[in-house]
Amino acid sequence: MGMTITEKIIARAAGKERVKVGDFVNAGVDKLYIKDLRFSKKEDAKGLYGVLLEVLQSMGTDRVWDAKRIITNLDEQPARTDRRAEGQDMARKFAREQQSILYEGAEGGIGHNVMVEHGHVKPGEFIVGADSHTCTYGALGSFATGIGFTETIGVLATGKIWLKVPPAIRFELTGKPGPCVVGKDIVLWAAGKIGYEGAINRTLEYTGPGINEVSIESRLTLCNMAVEMIAVNAIVPPDDRTVAYVREVSEGGFDILQSDPDAQYEQAYTVDLSKIEPQVAAPEYPANAHPVGDFRGMKIHQGFIGTCTNARIEDLRMAADILRGRKVQPGIRLIITPASFEAHRLAEKEGLLEIFRQADATVTSSECGLCVRPSLAAGEVCISSGNRNYRGRMGPKESSVFLSNAATVAASAVTGEITDPRELL
Repeated sequence: MGMTITEKIIARAAGKERVKVGDFVNAGVDKLYIKDLRFSKKEDAKGLYGVLLEVLQSMGTDRVWDAKRIITNLDEQPARTDRRAEGQDMARKFAREQQSILYEGAEGGIGHNVMVEHGHVKPGEFIVGADSHTCTYGALGSFATGIGFTETIGVLATGKIWLKVPPAIRFELTGKPGPCVVGKDIVLWAAGKIGYEGAINRTLEYTGPGINEVSIESRLTLCNMAVEMIAVNAIVPPDDRTVAYVREVSEGGFDILQSDPDAQYEQAYTVDLSKIEPQVAAPEYPANAHPVGDFRGMKIHQGFIGTCTNARIEDLRMAADILRGRKVQPGIRLIITPASFEAHRLAEKEGLLEIFRQADATVTSSECGLCVRPSLAAGEVCISSGNRNYRGRMGPKESSVFLSNAATVAASAVTGEITDPRELL
């Protein structure tokens, strides 16, 4: 019996010839991502660095396992709370003393996009991160999953982590997506198909001839939202598009692994991309997804294009195509937060930011932004390109968040109600 690409990466990381579903392994980590908030203290706790130093000293050292494999990013710039400012101060201290990699300011943005853009993700790697959306990196053919505080301490000290090999669910993509259908629509469709907990402790693998029609940016979205189905990870087996992108942003070699033809999957779905319409997920789960037409007439108060899910250059271009020559409906707020300063610079170079300004949208600096910050009043409705629409996510529980792609957000901001972006093309 063959192995899936996820099983092959885990086997390599564990120093084994093969693994099977249910095996427990002690895997060596290639990269560890940490966001600034993880360094801040909670109540009387000592914070990540304080606890880490105690662990290291108990092991007879004051150094982490491999500083050059540890990447930290400041996700909120500038810090808006005492706790966040403290976390960023400790993150800088950690990077300075341990000589690890730190991104902030014009080099930064939202950490998951920074990791990819700066070449810290390569096919075949085993990556963990102290944030649930670390699964994003599977888009480039790596194994990537989020871990908790205690696990992060362990990896910092030893470079290893225990893992149970997960069963896999395969999505076989065929056909070609129509206008205004991108990775966000595919993953919302998938979430709606299998349900909120449909992939709990599973691997999601997106493959098939249709994947050739899906951009790197959209693949990042496919994998980013795996955790919204409670999956361990998601992965797109690398192809020529992957190799070209990775070679553009990084140096050095990497392993190209593929699932074996006789690899075993717990479930398998065939997805005809030509039949998927732009999707919208109603509160309060991403799996509550339906074609955009089902929500025709739903009034909104705010549109948000941002987060690690859908604020990359592809998304900004889609929004600009809708907003060019149009205005945001009076009384509607449209906030656009590019996913990284690199995306921000590209948008400025291409004239997209001017289109947004002419449309009366508000463009902010690159950070997590409204994804983790209240911006809605009770009773208000937001349509967001983000990944979560739980009650209370962006404001009081009496507010509502709908999820969609960036074009749908832009179209809805123009009309004042949830709108199929294809109508405005």
